[in-house]
Amino acid sequence: MTLSLVAVLALLQGAEVTASVDRTQLRVGEELTLTVRARTRSADAVEIVLPSMNGFAIVGSRDMTEVAINGASGSTRTTVRELQLRAQQPGALLIGPVRARQGGSIVSTDPILVTVDSAADRTALTLSPLARSLLETTRAPVSRRADRVALTMLVPSDTVFAGQQVDVIAAAWIPRDLGQRMRRPPFLTLVTPEGVWAYPAATSSGVALSRQVSGRWLDLFIAHQVVFPLTPGRLIIPPASVEYALPVTFSFFSREERYALRSDSIAITVLPLPPSTPATNVVGERLSLELQVDPATTRVGEPVEASVTVTGIGNVAPWPEPALRWPTGFRVYPAQTEVRVAPVAGRVAGGKTFHFLAVPDSAGNFKLPEVRYPYFNATTGRYETATSSPQALAVAPGAEPRAARVLPPLLPARGELSSERLGRRLGWEGWLLVLFVPPLFAWMVRRRSRAGTPSIATVGPELTPLGRVEREFLAVLASHVSDPFARDGDGLAQALRAAGVDSAVADHVKRLRDRLRAARYGPRGLGDAAELAAEIQQVLRVLGADGPTGGGTRRPHPLVTTGLLLLLVFVPRVESQQTASAEALFEAGALRAAADSFAARATRDPRDPAHWYNLGATLYRAGADGKATAAWIRAARLAPRNEAIRRALRLLPAPDPVTEQLLRVGWATPIEWGFLGAASWVVLWLAVAAGARRRVPLVLIGAVAAAATVLGAIEWQRRNRPVAVVAVDAAPVRAAPYGAASAAATVPAGGALLVDRSYGPWREVYRSDGIHGWVLGEEIIGL
Repeated sequence: MTLSLVAVLALLQGAEVTASVDRTQLRVGEELTLTVRARTRSADAVEIVLPSMNGFAIVGSRDMTEVAINGASGSTRTTVRELQLRAQQPGALLIGPVRARQGGSIVSTDPILVTVDSAADRTALTLSPLARSLLETTRAPVSRRADRVALTMLVPSDTVFAGQQVDVIAAAWIPRDLGQRMRRPPFLTLVTPEGVWAYPAATSSGVALSRQVSGRWLDLFIAHQVVFPLTPGRLIIPPASVEYALPVTFSFFSREERYALRSDSIAITVLPLPPSTPATNVVGERLSLELQVDPATTRVGEPVEASVTVTGIGNVAPWPEPALRWPTGFRVYPAQTEVRVAPVAGRVAGGKTFHFLAVPDSAGNFKLPEVRYPYFNATTGRYETATSSPQALAVAPGAEPRAARVLPPLLPARGELSSERLGRRLGWEGWLLVLFVPPLFAWMVRRRSRAGTPSIATVGPELTPLGRVEREFLAVLASHVSDPFARDGDGLAQALRAAGVDSAVADHVKRLRDRLRAARYGPRGLGDAAELAAEIQQVLRVLGADGPTGGGTRRPHPLVTTGLLLLLVFVPRVESQQTASAEALFEAGALRAAADSFAARATRDPRDPAHWYNLGATLYRAGADGKATAAWIRAARLAPRNEAIRRALRLLPAPDPVTEQLLRVGWATPIEWGFLGAASWVVLWLAVAAGARRRVPLVLIGAVAAAATVLGAIEWQRRNRPVAVVAVDAAPVRAAPYGAASAAATVPAGGALLVDRSYGPWREVYRSDGIHGWVLGEEIIGL
């Protein structure tokens, strides 16, 4: 269809306004696109006033604004508004003039005339030529009954290749006299078979075909679905069904009697694709390949966008990605994939675009070779190949902005702070123990002291010589025999012999243990304690000289010790080699690549402040101040007293007092304040347990514990707020979540906002200074 452009160009304070449609002839139910463009060099806003759309329904709209810098001549702002219109009535419909208002002047375009034809049954029109010919040549059933409905299933062929399009048609022949009695059209249903890639079924809204058989007219209603078999074998098309209702009497209020009819199933033989080299499962016809690189010239470290588009007839959605061979020195990241389906003469067709993002690491002139995309043409029965022309790419040496400001140095990786790691491992159970155990301990000690028993904290009576020897003897036994039951029972001698002790010594040790128990727990005066102690010391010397050779603890072998030392020395070197790439990219000026590497480290180890600091330093050097602020705030929250991080934050001061208050970082982390409060808490109750009577020190210690707890709670609450930092140069805060809404305020890069809720890609933000509205989620970074 020939596209027409009906526009009036008017010069209004430097503004040019055009209005156009993509088609001027269509049917009822079809859609067209009305595009309005307003270009201006003035700073005044251009307001677009749309006319009444009689006969059309607005089904979609899109607004966008582009700003182009034209050097010394200034900037040009283009506002584009696109409307998707659906024709609702036939005839010659007129889209009135579009008016544009700028300042006190108004300009209008000429009206646009669109011809809308009456609606025909689109299901029959969207059939492929093969399916349409099958429908036109099908025979109408011959029946003597005037109220008999016939339902059949039609397919173009009972043998197809895997991946070839199959049109499945359910045809219901309904006598016209019977159809006129129906209050609504019949309802046809197609069941999607298994093992196919199916597109949504379409049911006719009216009569697709009429025939006269034996003097009676039969109307044909159809349901159509396109399927693509995925695997070879036998494919069973399930039966179709048709449902209709007839009133019992001719009264308008008469009830209806419902009828349903099912067809037979159909079997299709799916053939495998012939063998090929290289192997492919793409089935299509007239496929073409296009390779685009944008921009064709770039610098080291700057990204290059490449896209490969495959277009043709076939099942577009499952087409695989073409093999794109990049030159050495490019880091490639697959991006999004776009699928566009546009049927051609009833056959599924369209295009699939594969996007890539590549970052060159070295300068030079490179060439992307041609891309080959083999496929099987089911119509000709042979394999064909779609190719694209090669593309040249020039990469210049990396360049960076040389601003007159201090560039912060990088920090070596230091890992998570030990205090943070310990606090995280404690969990809420550990903090509860710290809270309740010291008071309980002090209460128990004070209770025992009031009862007259010696306190646990006081030093017990001095051990006797026999008591000291007994303690050493029991310790040596525990080193030889780890099982307490064998050590305290009758199996001690046997356990010692199993540990490598001489049999006589083992028996003697058992007897000494029994005598020691009798001397300790038996009646007073049994045996000589000094003699028993001397005998035990002799046995201790024997056991100490022998040493455990069985299940006891052994000294590590010198080779094992040497290996562990080498491992401890070697591991840091390996880590330094692995982490040297990001620093090398930073020094070479490949800032985008360095930022990607530091961001990957921060994602992998988010509790290391050095990763966030280095990411912020790279972004600051690249000129992305908003993103650098967000990264440095993350680093400061992990290591608040690090001088390098605080010095870096002073390079990007807060743009306003509200941002300074929202991004404030305390002297310590909440866990560090918690440890200070816990230590003071424990010291306080130990002093109470020891019987401290001076109240001033106790009050001071309690005050330190309370102050640390309060400061930790304040810092924790401050960090739990939903704070976000503006990442772009200026983020407009709009009154509503859409692009055409007016901007109530603009927050500069590095400004802080509080996020409330989400609505699609938009985020509702607010601040204490009255700023409240919506910003795009991609314009802010949450902390």
